[in-house]
Amino acid sequence: MTDLGEITWILGMHVTRDRDVGWIALSQEKYINKVLERFGKSEVQPISTPALANEHLTKLTSPQVDVKSYQRAISALMYPMLGTCPDLTYTVAALGRHAANPGEEHLHALDCAFRYLRATSNQQLIFQRGLPGGTDLHGYVDADWASDINDRKSMSGYVFMLAGGAVSWSSKKQASVALLSTEAEYIAGMHAAKEAVWLKRLLRDIWQQPNPDAPVPLLIDNQSAIAIARNPKFHDQTKHIEIQYHFLRQQYESKALELTYVPTGDQVADVLTKALAQEKHQRFTANMGMRCVG
Repeated sequence: MTDLGEITWILGMHVTRDRDVGWIALSQEKYINKVLERFGKSEVQPISTPALANEHLTKLTSPQVDVKSYQRAISALMYPMLGTCPDLTYTVAALGRHAANPGEEHLHALDCAFRYLRATSNQQLIFQRGLPGGTDLHGYVDADWASDINDRKSMSGYVFMLAGGAVSWSSKKQASVALLSTEAEYIAGMHAAKEAVWLKRLLRDIWQQPNPDAPVPLLIDNQSAIAIARNPKFHDQTKHIEIQYHFLRQQYESKALELTYVPTGDQVADVLTKALAQEKHQRFTANMGMRCVG
């Protein structure tokens, strides 16, 4: 083995570190610029959000544009989305659901994603030492009820934070139709609970945590969903919810999770469930530890 010194690149991500100040930043600017050049988007007009607010894409039964080109573009966007750009997660997920039958509407939405990527190509995901509660893992979880106009299924989204930056995030359409917004939020909470358990075990293995057995705070903006998880009493309106979704309640009862209410206006995971207006999108993106530099 050879010691190559301070890390500067890993898997195409540029790593910047200041040990004295106590922060580390991850950037994929070089990769993003290559993608923009490859798809002829280097000179497009930048925009401030990756999708139009409350935009809903229509499902087609047959393709209207070149499928392979559309799929290649989606694939190119997936790597920054998985690496350092959680703000792209909802948009890439929405575009990916139409990869088999894209149309002009989807191409326009894809173009918006590229224009946003050009505007934020110098964005970094930053982790900083010494922030209040910075060493404590905590998560935000949200759902957008019946948001898919094609089948009325809801969107789940979560993001987990550590040292002021996002370490895990997801935007996913739920497998079944939720009859109530509370049910959609409860199902989203179950998915986040599974991730919280895994992250807690991972951190226990790789890092000597100050409080390894402390519950992971999970911030939810739906009081009813929190009440269902906290109260094991039978509820007439929730008896149809599949048993698997009560995993959230089980983790709360075992004190692995601490369920906390957060106002909708402060729900960071909202950016992972729908396209937002500029002010909210930029605020929640910054709250995930993402900053534009230079």
